[in-house]
Amino acid sequence: MRLATRVVAVCLLGLATLLLGRAGAVPEGRIGSDARAEGLVLARCGTCHSTDLIMQQRLDRPRWQATVGKMIHWGAELSDEEADLLVEFLAARFHPTASGLVPLSEIGEAEPLQAEPLSMQERPNGVAQQGAALFATNCQACHGAGAGGGFGPKLAGNPILHAEASFWETVLYGRGSMPAWEHGLSRQDIADIQAWLKTL
Repeated sequence: MRLATRVVAVCLLGLATLLLGRAGAVPEGRIGSDARAEGLVLARCGTCHSTDLIMQQRLDRPRWQATVGKMIHWGAELSDEEADLLVEFLAARFHPTASGLVPLSEIGEAEPLQAEPLSMQERPNGVAQQGAALFATNCQACHGAGAGGGFGPKLAGNPILHAEASFWETVLYGRGSMPAWEHGLSRQDIADIQAWLKTL
Protein backbone atom coordinates (compact mmCIF):
# COMPACT_ATOMS: atom_id res chain seq x y z
CA MET A 1 0.00 0.00 0.00
CA ARG A 2 2.81 2.40 0.84
CA LEU A 3 4.44 1.71 -2.56
CA ALA A 4 1.18 2.47 -4.38
CA THR A 5 0.80 5.72 -2.44
CA ARG A 6 4.34 6.76 -3.34
CA VAL A 7 3.77 5.97 -7.01
CA VAL A 8 0.59 8.06 -7.04
CA ALA A 9 2.36 10.92 -5.22
CA VAL A 10 5.28 10.87 -7.67
CA CYS A 11 2.86 10.82 -10.63
CA LEU A 12 0.85 13.74 -9.21
CA LEU A 13 4.05 15.68 -8.52
CA GLY A 14 5.24 15.07 -12.08
CA LEU A 15 1.89 16.12 -13.50
CA ALA A 16 1.84 19.29 -11.38
CA THR A 17 5.38 20.16 -12.47
CA LEU A 18 4.43 19.67 -16.10
CA LEU A 19 1.31 21.81 -15.81
CA LEU A 20 3.09 24.56 -13.90
CA GLY A 21 5.88 24.53 -16.45
CA ARG A 22 3.39 24.97 -19.26
CA ALA A 23 1.50 27.67 -17.40
CA GLY A 24 4.67 29.61 -16.76
CA ALA A 25 6.01 29.31 -20.27
CA VAL A 26 6.04 32.40 -22.42
CA PRO A 27 3.78 31.80 -25.42
CA GLU A 28 5.68 31.56 -28.68
CA GLY A 29 5.89 34.96 -30.33
CA ARG A 30 4.86 36.81 -27.16
CA ILE A 31 8.27 38.38 -26.60
CA GLY A 32 8.36 39.52 -30.21
CA SER A 33 4.83 40.95 -30.08
CA ASP A 34 5.57 42.78 -26.81
CA ALA A 35 8.69 44.30 -28.33
CA ARG A 36 6.71 45.37 -31.38
CA ALA A 37 3.96 46.84 -29.21
CA GLU A 38 6.51 48.80 -27.17
CA GLY A 39 7.94 50.08 -30.43
CA LEU A 40 4.46 51.28 -31.38
CA VAL A 41 4.02 52.98 -28.01
CA LEU A 42 7.26 54.87 -28.53
CA ALA A 43 6.85 55.58 -32.24
CA ARG A 44 3.12 56.37 -32.38
CA CYS A 45 2.07 57.44 -28.86
CA GLY A 46 5.41 58.93 -27.84
CA THR A 47 5.28 61.53 -30.59
CA CYS A 48 2.69 63.50 -28.61
CA HIS A 49 2.79 62.00 -25.09
CA SER A 50 5.67 61.30 -22.76
CA THR A 51 6.05 57.63 -21.91
CA ASP A 52 5.75 58.66 -18.23
CA LEU A 53 2.18 59.81 -18.89
CA ILE A 54 1.35 56.51 -20.57
CA MET A 55 2.90 54.45 -17.76
CA GLN A 56 0.80 56.28 -15.15
CA GLN A 57 -2.47 55.19 -16.75
CA ARG A 58 -4.52 52.34 -15.27
CA LEU A 59 -7.36 51.64 -17.71
CA ASP A 60 -9.41 48.57 -18.51
CA ARG A 61 -9.45 47.15 -22.02
CA PRO A 62 -12.55 49.06 -23.31
CA ARG A 63 -11.05 52.36 -22.12
CA TRP A 64 -7.70 51.57 -23.75
CA GLN A 65 -9.58 50.70 -26.94
CA ALA A 66 -11.41 54.03 -26.79
CA THR A 67 -8.14 55.87 -26.10
CA VAL A 68 -6.34 54.26 -29.05
CA GLY A 69 -9.38 54.98 -31.24
CA LYS A 70 -9.22 58.63 -30.18
CA MET A 71 -5.52 58.75 -31.05
CA ILE A 72 -6.28 57.39 -34.52
CA HIS A 73 -9.04 59.99 -34.94
CA TRP A 74 -6.52 62.70 -34.04
CA GLY A 75 -4.04 61.47 -36.63
CA ALA A 76 -2.02 58.58 -35.17
CA GLU A 77 -1.05 56.30 -38.04
CA LEU A 78 -1.99 52.77 -36.97
CA SER A 79 -3.28 49.89 -39.05
CA ASP A 80 -6.14 47.83 -37.60
CA GLU A 81 -3.67 45.07 -36.73
CA GLU A 82 -1.30 47.55 -35.03
CA ALA A 83 -4.18 49.11 -33.10
CA ASP A 84 -5.30 45.69 -31.84
CA LEU A 85 -1.74 44.80 -30.83
CA LEU A 86 -1.36 48.12 -29.01
CA VAL A 87 -4.66 47.77 -27.14
CA GLU A 88 -3.82 44.21 -26.04
CA PHE A 89 -0.38 45.28 -24.82
CA LEU A 90 -1.61 48.38 -22.94
CA ALA A 91 -4.55 46.55 -21.36
CA ALA A 92 -2.28 43.71 -20.19
CA ARG A 93 0.44 46.01 -18.85
CA PHE A 94 -1.44 49.10 -17.56
CA HIS A 95 -4.74 47.76 -16.17
CA PRO A 96 -6.57 49.02 -13.03
CA THR A 97 -4.99 46.42 -10.72
CA ALA A 98 -1.44 46.78 -12.08
CA SER A 99 1.28 47.62 -9.56
CA GLY A 100 2.34 51.18 -8.92
CA LEU A 101 5.34 51.11 -11.23
CA VAL A 102 5.02 49.25 -14.52
CA PRO A 103 7.95 50.33 -16.66
CA LEU A 104 8.34 49.93 -20.37
CA SER A 105 11.47 48.05 -21.34
CA GLU A 106 14.50 49.88 -22.62
CA ILE A 107 13.47 49.28 -26.24
CA GLY A 108 13.62 52.57 -28.05
CA GLU A 109 14.69 54.59 -25.03
CA ALA A 110 16.24 57.83 -26.15
CA GLU A 111 20.01 57.82 -25.95
CA PRO A 112 22.18 60.86 -25.41
CA LEU A 113 23.35 62.51 -28.60
CA GLN A 114 26.33 60.66 -30.00
CA ALA A 115 29.70 62.35 -29.87
CA GLU A 116 30.78 60.88 -33.23
CA PRO A 117 28.72 61.66 -36.35
CA LEU A 118 27.29 58.74 -38.27
CA SER A 119 29.46 57.47 -41.09
CA MET A 120 28.23 57.88 -44.66
CA GLN A 121 27.56 54.12 -44.80
CA GLU A 122 25.05 54.64 -42.00
CA ARG A 123 23.41 57.45 -43.98
CA PRO A 124 22.19 55.91 -47.25
CA ASN A 125 21.09 57.97 -50.24
CA GLY A 126 17.46 58.97 -49.85
CA VAL A 127 14.65 58.58 -52.39
CA ALA A 128 12.44 61.66 -52.14
CA GLN A 129 9.41 59.98 -53.78
CA GLN A 130 9.30 57.42 -50.95
CA GLY A 131 9.94 60.02 -48.26
CA ALA A 132 6.60 61.80 -48.72
CA ALA A 133 4.54 58.76 -47.69
CA LEU A 134 6.92 57.92 -44.83
CA PHE A 135 6.66 61.49 -43.52
CA ALA A 136 2.85 61.41 -43.70
CA THR A 137 2.75 58.17 -41.72
CA ASN A 138 5.38 58.91 -39.08
CA CYS A 139 6.03 62.66 -38.81
CA GLN A 140 3.02 64.62 -40.01
CA ALA A 141 1.06 64.26 -36.75
CA CYS A 142 3.58 66.56 -35.05
CA HIS A 143 5.31 68.45 -37.87
CA GLY A 144 2.17 69.21 -39.87
CA ALA A 145 1.03 68.59 -43.43
CA GLY A 146 3.75 69.50 -45.89
CA ALA A 147 6.15 69.78 -42.93
CA GLY A 148 4.68 73.21 -42.24
CA GLY A 149 4.85 72.87 -38.48
CA GLY A 150 2.42 71.98 -35.71
CA PHE A 151 3.19 70.47 -32.32
CA GLY A 152 6.72 70.03 -33.69
CA PRO A 153 8.71 72.68 -35.56
CA LYS A 154 8.36 73.53 -39.25
CA LEU A 155 10.77 71.33 -41.20
CA ALA A 156 10.21 72.69 -44.70
CA GLY A 157 13.24 74.91 -45.37
CA ASN A 158 14.66 74.22 -41.90
CA PRO A 159 18.50 74.53 -41.83
CA ILE A 160 18.78 71.31 -39.80
CA LEU A 161 18.06 69.37 -43.01
CA HIS A 162 21.54 70.32 -44.24
CA ALA A 163 23.29 69.85 -40.88
CA GLU A 164 23.76 66.14 -41.43
CA ALA A 165 25.08 65.10 -38.02
CA SER A 166 22.47 67.11 -36.08
CA PHE A 167 19.59 65.93 -38.25
CA TRP A 168 20.48 62.24 -37.99
CA GLU A 169 21.26 62.32 -34.27
CA THR A 170 17.99 64.14 -33.52
CA VAL A 171 15.87 61.69 -35.52
CA LEU A 172 17.64 58.58 -34.26
CA TYR A 173 18.07 59.45 -30.59
CA GLY A 174 15.51 62.19 -29.93
CA ARG A 175 15.90 65.61 -28.42
CA GLY A 176 13.55 67.44 -26.05
CA SER A 177 9.97 66.43 -26.89
CA MET A 178 11.15 64.74 -30.10
CA PRO A 179 11.11 60.97 -29.50
CA ALA A 180 13.86 58.61 -30.61
CA TRP A 181 13.09 56.86 -33.91
CA GLU A 182 16.05 54.47 -33.85
CA HIS A 183 13.70 51.49 -33.54
CA GLY A 184 10.73 52.95 -35.42
CA LEU A 185 12.39 53.86 -38.73
CA SER A 186 15.15 52.23 -40.72
CA ARG A 187 18.11 54.34 -41.79
CA GLN A 188 16.81 54.14 -45.36
CA ASP A 189 13.42 55.47 -44.18
CA ILE A 190 15.14 58.42 -42.48
CA ALA A 191 17.23 59.14 -45.58
CA ASP A 192 14.09 59.05 -47.75
CA ILE A 193 12.27 61.47 -45.43
CA GLN A 194 15.25 63.82 -45.36
CA ALA A 195 15.51 63.72 -49.16
CA TRP A 196 11.81 64.60 -49.50
CA LEU A 197 12.03 67.40 -46.94
CA LYS A 198 14.91 68.94 -48.89
CA THR A 199 12.61 69.30 -51.91
CA LEU A 200 10.17 71.56 -50.07
